[in-house]
Amino acid sequence: MTFMSNISPRGVNLQQGETVTLFASAVRAVATAGTNGTAVFLGGERRRFLWLLSLTDAGDAGGDTLDVYVDYSLDNLTYYNGVHFTQILGNGANTLAFFTVCDPTAGLVADVDVTADAAVNTTRPALFGPYVRGRYVLVDGGGTHTFTFSLTGYAE
Repeated sequence: MTFMSNISPRGVNLQQGETVTLFASAVRAVATAGTNGTAVFLGGERRRFLWLLSLTDAGDAGGDTLDVYVDYSLDNLTYYNGVHFTQILGNGANTLAFFTVCDPTAGLVADVDVTADAAVNTTRPALFGPYVRGRYVLVDGGGTHTFTFSLTGYAE
């Protein structure tokens, strides 16, 4: 008996997971009100998303902060915040990694107001859609500083 793979409309073998890069590792300068990454269309075939925020450099500028988000959309127009990673301080550790999972089997016990971002260090596990993007906000607390980080995921 021959088994055929289940190929998505995007040409992806759905019997395998796929990696997603929302932000490749790069140096990002401080003082941005917010930067939206490029949206990635994943379709409706995936049921769980694992996200990894990897910081490889945060120097010694006390007061600088980095907030990183994962946003989802149903239509690629209106985005809702599904993940708000732990805030990273400019004078904190130089290497950090944070991991979270979005999985609808976690369920909800009440409705969620999605008109605002999730609190720091919060995942809304059942909130996702066919479009996903990364977003970050850098706040300059004085001086000049940069953060180097990546945001990658695995969809299964």
